[in-house]
Amino acid sequence: MQWLMLLVAFSISALLIQVLVRIAPSVKLMAIPGQHRLHQSPTPMVGGIAICGGMVTSLLFDISHLNLFVCLLFLCLIGALDDRFALPSWTRFVAQGLAAYFMIRLTGVSLLSLGNLVSADATVLLGRWSTPITIFAAIGVINAINMSDGLDGLAGSLVSLVLLTLLPLGYPQPILVLVSLSAIAGFLIWNLRIGRSRAHVFMGDAGSTMLGLLLAYLLIGYSQTSAGISPVTALWLLALPLIDAVAVLIVRPLRGTSPFTADRAHYHHQLLDRGLSVNQTLLTALVLQSILIIVGLVFHNLGLAEFIQLRIFLAVFVVYLLSLFWFTRHAR
Repeated sequence: MQWLMLLVAFSISALLIQVLVRIAPSVKLMAIPGQHRLHQSPTPMVGGIAICGGMVTSLLFDISHLNLFVCLLFLCLIGALDDRFALPSWTRFVAQGLAAYFMIRLTGVSLLSLGNLVSADATVLLGRWSTPITIFAAIGVINAINMSDGLDGLAGSLVSLVLLTLLPLGYPQPILVLVSLSAIAGFLIWNLRIGRSRAHVFMGDAGSTMLGLLLAYLLIGYSQTSAGISPVTALWLLALPLIDAVAVLIVRPLRGTSPFTADRAHYHHQLLDRGLSVNQTLLTALVLQSILIIVGLVFHNLGLAEFIQLRIFLAVFVVYLLSLFWFTRHAR
């Protein structure tokens, strides 16, 4: 039954894209080339809808994740509306906050503890702050993945890398991870530049925000179980997109622009601007993220104190932030 679920998730995602790309121009779900867009031709933004379709179809075989999929479907719908109408930033944040709130109430997943981030003897318990901090964390992960969706294959590959890491770590619901991987794979065969000069389809905000919420659910939930990972290990598993997103939001105001103004400050833009091809940039990003994941897993397996892990993580962030500010100092 599990293999059938994976096959269905992959097939529905891959086949649905072929249907949706024909509809995309008439419903204006097209990415039009512009100043900060890397592609040269109008491209359908329906990959996220197809991924969602592949995942939701798996409910025909297993309804145990129905509550989670309701939240994912809600955010996919909001993302699709954003792809079509370019919703204001505040609208997107409100919708993401609502999706995170629904996730907490419907699935019971929330941050109750941040672990031993201050010292080895002190556990940071959230108490009444659990819900707002969980919502804040989920919005952060959602936007980190959303900001990663600026290069063919990048967001889907980064999410897949995190999902693959959870399997050997013993995530207790592997079928959810595997179904998600299968649906994303059905998208990536049309999104990666393998055997083609450009992507056949983009994920769009419908996909990147939905997958961001999925990762928030998985990482938050697994970081709150005694047999799982610590919250700081979860940071390492998602280090590159998180560090890049926060650094860009800090650097933009320092350059006198709005933190929500699109530019070419992200690391994938910087690598492209320095002559790397799309696939070379993608490979570089995956190698960097893999290194950061391995560092986090080594710390996890060694039992390194969580507050020390956090300090190392913050040191990496500061180095990245200073480097980004230096390399974008002349950007407009």
